[in-house]
Amino acid sequence: MTILADYTDAEQQLLRAAIAAAAVAISTASPGRKEETVSEGFAAATFVLESAPRYVEDTLVTSILVDLQERVKAGQVFPDYLKEASAPGAGDKAMATLVQAAALVDARATPAEASGYKGWLLDIARVTAQAGKEDQGFLGSGGVQVNDREREAIAAVARALGIPAA
Repeated sequence: MTILADYTDAEQQLLRAAIAAAAVAISTASPGRKEETVSEGFAAATFVLESAPRYVEDTLVTSILVDLQERVKAGQVFPDYLKEASAPGAGDKAMATLVQAAALVDARATPAEASGYKGWLLDIARVTAQAGKEDQGFLGSGGVQVNDREREAIAAVARALGIPAA
């Protein structure tokens, strides 16, 4: 059984950073209006904070969720998602973070916990992609829920994590 406290401070920071990285990888793949990027960040954050029941069996994910909830209760300010997703090189940085986090849990967590954590990150990416319509025309007409660039980004996130995209 592995929990967040079993990791060094730097490793804990990496495991938490990978949460935003999973969402940023999607947002940067198909940049839209600022409102769309904000809605993607909000969808990811909401999913993360409400995902505890779904991942209750995974002690690593559960311990990260408890840590995040304690940080929220303490009033900790989290990074501005729009700035994070709009920063130069954000997509590449997000993918590198995901690769590092996957390698860390593969080395330190049980196989089931590593699989659960990486699956959780992939779910965050999927929720981010579903957050709003993409490729809308004039005045928001048309569009698709998930476009090809986002589907490709989800597959890239899965590859970075070393898990199947399906």
